[in-house]
Amino acid sequence: MTGQKKRFLTAGNLQQPSITDQARVQYTNDGRSGTVHYVSPQASFSMWYELAGGNAVAIIDIPTKASWEERTQLSLAHRTSVLQFIGEQVVRDQIPSGGYFECSDTTMTLYKGSRS
Repeated sequence: MTGQKKRFLTAGNLQQPSITDQARVQYTNDGRSGTVHYVSPQASFSMWYELAGGNAVAIIDIPTKASWEERTQLSLAHRTSVLQFIGEQVVRDQIPSGGYFECSDTTMTLYKGSRS
C-alpha cells in the first residue's frame, strides 16, 4: 500500500440507500378501475384506483397515516417518499402527454396537463 491513502467510511460519508431504490410500480386493470401495486425489497402493497373525469385522470385510494404501517409494512417516516415515488411513476407510465398528482390523507389524484 505504498503511496496509497487508506479510506475509512464514517457516519458522515455513508450514504443510506433510498427506500425506493429498487422499487417498481405495476398495474392491474379492470375496465374503469384496477389496482396499483408497489413492489420493493422492503414491502409490497396494493392500492385500488378508479378512472376520473375532466382534467383528473384517476383517483388512487392511498393508506392513511393511521393505517400506513399496517397496510404497507413500512415505517410512517417513509410515507411521503414512497407516495412521491408512486405518484411520479404513475404519471410517467399513464399520462404520456404529461401531468401531475396531488395527495390528501386518503387519495392521490392524477391530473393531465400542468398545474395551474
